[in-house]
Amino acid sequence: MQANLSLTIQDILKRPLFSNAEVVAGLNGLNRQVKWTHVLEIPYFDDTIFQGGELILSTGFGFEWKDSSNSSFLLNLIEHNASCLCIELGHYFEIIPEEMIEMANKYEFPIIIFRELVNFIEITQDLHSYIVNAHHSKLVVLDSISKEFQSLSLTTNGVSKILMLLQQKTETQILYVPVEGKPFSIPRMKGEFQEYLIQYIDKNKEHWHERITNNAPIEWKALNHTILLQPIGAMEQIWAYLVMVLDRESDEFDFLILDRASLAISQDLLRKHYLDEKRLRLESVWLDDLLYKRINNEEQARGFISSKFKHSYSLRYRIVIIDIRDIVHPSSLSLLDEEPDSVIYHYSLKIRSEFAKNSFTSYITSIRNQIIVLAIDLDKTDSSKARFLKVIDTLQNVKVGESGQISIGVGRQYQLLSDAHNGYREAQAALNYRTLSSSVFYEELGIYRLLLLIQQDQETANFIEDYLSPLIDHDKKYGSELILTLTKYFEFERSKQLTAQYLDTVRQTIYYRLEKIKQIIGFDFDMPENRLNTEIALKAYQLLQRGVLTK
Repeated sequence: MQANLSLTIQDILKRPLFSNAEVVAGLNGLNRQVKWTHVLEIPYFDDTIFQGGELILSTGFGFEWKDSSNSSFLLNLIEHNASCLCIELGHYFEIIPEEMIEMANKYEFPIIIFRELVNFIEITQDLHSYIVNAHHSKLVVLDSISKEFQSLSLTTNGVSKILMLLQQKTETQILYVPVEGKPFSIPRMKGEFQEYLIQYIDKNKEHWHERITNNAPIEWKALNHTILLQPIGAMEQIWAYLVMVLDRESDEFDFLILDRASLAISQDLLRKHYLDEKRLRLESVWLDDLLYKRINNEEQARGFISSKFKHSYSLRYRIVIIDIRDIVHPSSLSLLDEEPDSVIYHYSLKIRSEFAKNSFTSYITSIRNQIIVLAIDLDKTDSSKARFLKVIDTLQNVKVGESGQISIGVGRQYQLLSDAHNGYREAQAALNYRTLSSSVFYEELGIYRLLLLIQQDQETANFIEDYLSPLIDHDKKYGSELILTLTKYFEFERSKQLTAQYLDTVRQTIYYRLEKIKQIIGFDFDMPENRLNTEIALKAYQLLQRGVLTK
């Protein structure tokens, strides 16, 4: 279809008025498109005459006028992206100089000669009539195809059908690259070339966001092909990239049909986006009800999830809390504002993707600056904890907005969805203790799990006072670091050298401080029972200082 709607130099040579024409240079450029014709006899001209794609008719009258030359005239045409030069040989121009032929061959710019007199007006009228009629035909065809695109966007698998129609009508290679999902091509593209295009998109996508609003395709040359790319999206979001690979020069029809196809795909994706939004709102309400124990019946709890889980006795899941907060300008934005909501939404998409990659089905809700995930394990053979760590490692390295801090807590593994409120409480505890524990998992919190149970008990404060109050009072009175020294001493498994290195002092000082501590508290903290009690008191004191425990 495209060949019938585009006029190339090869097509022009088949016109009756060119029956006696002869191509003397630039044979490799006969596929150049002709968009208009000009009769040009002056050697000097500027951009006001040219828009690109002009066929130039000339007798050579002004080629060597004043300081101009044949070569400078030809080079000026080439630089202004003319299609070709047609010269009537005769009184003003008898032969084509060799330097012009060499230049034309170098730039693949055709030079066509008429050895007999021709009527430039007849040629211009003939070609302009063809171009205008072809343009009208393109608009008729484009209108018909656009209606087909719109109809397909309302059908099942609309995107695939639109892409197939686009390929049929343009007879080009089509590549579709969704932001979330696997790319595919029609017809199947060579792996190396497809990989090149995908890498090119990934490298340059940050610069293409504005293309959503101005609908201007990106064009570049690669491996003897013309590449046209159109970002697809709405609401200032890019959802996919549509690529058309041509083995010729592009024209206006390519740009227009690519635009119509991308618009139809955007409408299809937008409709699906709204349906997803509705499903996500229902999902969020359901998960909120589970977390706050508003659903007590297991059958009711499983009513929302996929049918393959509803009657499964081997269901395994965890509750994950992902805390996102701005760390550069903490007072500049509230998470109730539109921008933070957008950050949480986009991060939620990343969360779903990462859990899916590691064989988990995720259900998500958000509360203020926290994203809560119920992640169901789909793999019955591999370690779920190892895969959880892969997900967490990826999520913690994802940039959130311009700057952000991410902290994650994970509850224990459960089988009954009616126990989700317990997993939520545990994930919150793991999150609260994250600065003290090296693990994100609640079951690996160790002694902190027991401290959590008695955090509101006055006996905890009494326990801290009995073992540490003399040291606390000494630090406050003299500005010493005895509590810190004893804490690091135990953390480094009673290594005085490592403790000294951490505190940036000499080992002799640590010896002195430890003896001083024994004198102040009145017992030997290195004795097994005293050591256990002192370490527990120190950890409880840490929680008290951070506001996790209360007196």
